[in-house]
Amino acid sequence: MNGAVGIEVARAVDDMERLRTAWKDLPWEREEAAYEYFTTRLTVRPGVIGPYAAVASVGGRPVGGLAGRLELRKLSTSVGYKVVYAPTARVLRVVDGGIAGADEPAVLDTLLGAVRAALADGTADAVALPPAELGSPLLEAFTSLGGPFERQPFITPWMRRRLVLPATFEEFVASRSSNTRWRIRRDARRLADTFGDELRVEIVRDPSGLDGLVESADRVARTTYQRALGAGFADTPEQRALAAVGLEHGWVRGYLLHLRGAPIAYWLCSTWRDTILIRTAGFDTAFAELRVGLFLLMRVIEDAIADPDLRVLDFGPGDATYKQQFSSESHEERNSVVFAPTLRGRRLNATRTLVLAPAHGARRVLDETGLTDKVRARWRRGAVRFRA
Repeated sequence: MNGAVGIEVARAVDDMERLRTAWKDLPWEREEAAYEYFTTRLTVRPGVIGPYAAVASVGGRPVGGLAGRLELRKLSTSVGYKVVYAPTARVLRVVDGGIAGADEPAVLDTLLGAVRAALADGTADAVALPPAELGSPLLEAFTSLGGPFERQPFITPWMRRRLVLPATFEEFVASRSSNTRWRIRRDARRLADTFGDELRVEIVRDPSGLDGLVESADRVARTTYQRALGAGFADTPEQRALAAVGLEHGWVRGYLLHLRGAPIAYWLCSTWRDTILIRTAGFDTAFAELRVGLFLLMRVIEDAIADPDLRVLDFGPGDATYKQQFSSESHEERNSVVFAPTLRGRRLNATRTLVLAPAHGARRVLDETGLTDKVRARWRRGAVRFRA
């Protein structure tokens, strides 16, 4: 790269307009960093103080960018599903796919220099960086941001699985194990025999379906363990606004399964370049034995295969059994949290470490003894009973 790398940082929503043209020229990795999506979230997400967004350039040409927002929020530290420490902090969150130009060392160093400045000058108590693959230069760069008293330890990596889409759905089914093939066909046959024409799949792709998509997904999500734990999809002003801008630009695709006109399962996905990413999903637990969620997932995969613009289905973070069954490739990744080199930042990190250390040790024991899934399932059942 010839020439010095310059950088311009936007710290207020109005400043984003100044970066708009250069921002749109950058090769962002996810729709979360796309200008319209990113700026919408700035205005509707509770606790947002403002953007901390940067464009790096050489000779006036944009070569990299950082899509971050400064939030005043509780920095929750959990053991299992129980939050045990949650101080309020100013957190600089770099969105998923929110670093562009990272393959050029000089650009990446300039962007991370802006993050270092935010930690050093008191703008943020901590920075939350997006997931990066284990062993990748990007993760190494993230972990170089702070010293041993600033970097959060005990961040457990997770598996990310993807399916490289075959030419046809029949080819996909044929590539699975014999037991999985049998289950796919059995699920479809049982639902057809049980409900017949009373069952309908709806695919939402444009803004006219916004209300139905959000309301149906919210209705199903109320029955799930995720909602009982305070997570999962919910019909909030933020989620509705993001769904609206996503549908408007072709970044959101929703899949609904209706029985007699009522929703019983959903999968919400995003599309960006050649990838469809599963964001969130749920099914009415009254139909758990009929595996309605997995039946609808097959329709997601079938639709993705039929789309000539898509090449990959990304199952997102986590290693659920269905992801193992239906993926074709995987890698481990983790995020990074770095605290400010201040007394407050180091105290926050030290207190979180005291909570995370024994939890990390317990998780290792559960993993080694094969009990992790059983304990997790028990927590989830307990949460649902408590909510009921």
